[in-house]
Amino acid sequence: MRFSARSRRAETSPASAAARASRSASSRSPASSRILASRQFLDIGTGLPTADNTHEVAQRIAPESRIVYVDNDPLVLVHAQALLVSAPEGVTDYIEADVREPEVILRGAASDLDFDQPIALMMLGIMGQISDGDDPKGLIDRLMAALAPGSDLALSDGVNTNPALNAAIKAYNARSANTYHVRSPEQLAGFFEGLDLVEPGVVVTSRWRPDPVEVGKVPEDQEAAMGGVARKA
Repeated sequence: MRFSARSRRAETSPASAAARASRSASSRSPASSRILASRQFLDIGTGLPTADNTHEVAQRIAPESRIVYVDNDPLVLVHAQALLVSAPEGVTDYIEADVREPEVILRGAASDLDFDQPIALMMLGIMGQISDGDDPKGLIDRLMAALAPGSDLALSDGVNTNPALNAAIKAYNARSANTYHVRSPEQLAGFFEGLDLVEPGVVVTSRWRPDPVEVGKVPEDQEAAMGGVARKA
């Protein structure tokens, strides 16, 4: 993100609560049998490396998995190249690009990913960085159009269901050049239009196939983000 969503945004900013919630489902998303079947992942908005990055979860289950991370922050990519090491059977690569330039991303990813086979497109916590004027749905559609049938979109982001968070983000946006755009649950669900949603659909991230130990133990601020997974027919 980012764009640099995760890296550009301070961890103490109001938007970071929604972003952390968006990424909280990331380790479960690659582990989903629907997504893992692709064995290929295009993770846009890499951000600074954390625990259970996409390649770690995917290659833990299928070492031959191929992952391409994308971010437009050079500092993020320096850290990523140093810390995100692939399993020898698979591939982990990094592209410096902006989500607003889908064709640049697709050209760069083509050297590592087979676009004739399904790819899981990961867009976790990034669309809040994109204003309506930049046509976020159009960006998603351009990326998905290049992917083979059977490819998945895993997307999550902040929603405007938490009044306290809404007020904090409004104040943050008033003094920041890097504004954050929370949307309604209906608007977020609209990003999946034209794709087949995987159960349980578009829900708060803490309820997207949680591990048993996570049930009932989710911080209140995580209810400020929603997400889902959908497949291209």
